[in-house]
Amino acid sequence: MKRVTVLMMAFMLLFVSSVYAEELKVKDIELIPNTSVSVGGKINLNIVVVYDDENSIHSDNDPYYRRNTGLTKTDYTISEPHILQVLSTGMVKVTGVGSSTITVKVENVERSVTISGSLDEAIDGGYIKNGVTLVPMKEVFKALGGSVSYIAQQDAFDIKVGSNKLTLPKTGTKATLNGEPLTLKSPLLVQNGVTLFPASVLSDALDGVLTYNSKAKQMQISIGKGKMTINIEQPQKQNSVTGTTPTKGKLYAVPATGDMKGWSILKGHPYEKSIRVYFKVNGSTVQIYTKDIRKVDLNKKVTWTDLEGKKHTNTVKQLYTVFGELSNEYTSDILYKMFGKTYSDWIGSTSLNADRYVDQYLEEQGLIEPYGSNITLTPDTEVY
Repeated sequence: MKRVTVLMMAFMLLFVSSVYAEELKVKDIELIPNTSVSVGGKINLNIVVVYDDENSIHSDNDPYYRRNTGLTKTDYTISEPHILQVLSTGMVKVTGVGSSTITVKVENVERSVTISGSLDEAIDGGYIKNGVTLVPMKEVFKALGGSVSYIAQQDAFDIKVGSNKLTLPKTGTKATLNGEPLTLKSPLLVQNGVTLFPASVLSDALDGVLTYNSKAKQMQISIGKGKMTINIEQPQKQNSVTGTTPTKGKLYAVPATGDMKGWSILKGHPYEKSIRVYFKVNGSTVQIYTKDIRKVDLNKKVTWTDLEGKKHTNTVKQLYTVFGELSNEYTSDILYKMFGKTYSDWIGSTSLNADRYVDQYLEEQGLIEPYGSNITLTPDTEVY
C-alpha cells in the first residue's frame, strides 16, 4: 500500500509538472545590440528566451524563466546570407562587407539584430582615369562576399553578389544588372595585370556610397554600415617621350565603318599593326574599345607545363578561352611561366594602355584638357 501511494504521488507530480511546463509561453527574446565585426570575424548572438506563465507572480530576472539557446535551435532568417554564415557551433561568421539582419523567431515572438562587416586592411590598385575612379574587380567583389567568373563565350565577366547579378563586358560599356541594361561610366581597364571596373557600379548595383579623400588618396566604399577602403593611384603626367610614345603630331583618327560606325579609329600609335583602337567622345566621357587584328592560328597546338610539372597539349583557341578566368586566379608571372609566348600574345591586346594614346591625341586636338589642369578634388568629396 505504501508503494502504491508513493507511485501515485510521483505520477501526480509528473502530471502537474507537465501541465505547468505547457503553460509557459515565450514573452520576449533578448539578443545582442546591433554591432560591427571585421570581415572573417565570428560573433555569438547570446540568445536568451524569456518565458512567462499566468499562474505565478515572478521577476523577469528569475533564472527559471530565462533560457539561453543556440541560434540553430530557433527559426531564423538572414537577409543577406552572402555576408553572414552560421557555423555548426551556432556562432555567426562575417564573410563580406555590408550589413545583414538576422531575425530570430521562437513561437510567435520575433526579434532582429543587424550585423555589419568591414574590411580592416585597405585594398591596393585603384586608379583614376578621365575623372572616373576604377577599382580592382576580383578583390573588391570577393570582399563583398561575391564571386567573379569569366565567360569566354560572351567575352564578359559574370559577377554575383547576394541576389544581384552583374555582367561586365571585357570591352565597351554595355553591361547588365539583373538582366537590365546598365551603361558603365568607363570600359574596364587592365592595370599592371589587374582588371579594374568603374566604382560607380557599386552605387548602381548595391546602393553603395563612395567617398573619395584626395589627401589620403583613398576611396571609402560603404555598403549599409559596412566599409572598405581602396588605395587610389593617381595617374602621372608624362614628362618625357618614351620609345613607345608617338611623337607629337603623329597621331590621327579616321571614321570607323560597319558595326563600329559612329566611332573613330586611332592611327599612328606603335601597336597599329596588331591592335585597332576605337574611341568615341561624348561630352566629358571618352569611350575606348580595342580589337586584336593579328592573324593568329587558333588551331595551333601548344604544349605547356602546369605547376606540378605535368605536361598538357591544347589548341591556342582553347587556351585563349580560359586565360580570362585564369587571370583572376593567378598572377601574370605564373601564367607566363606556364604558357610562355602564348599567354604574352593573348595579354598583349588586353594590357595595352590604349587610354594613354587616345588621351594624347584628344589633348593635341584640344578636345579635352590635360589631366590635372583644372581639377581640384578636396577631402571627402563624394564620387557617384
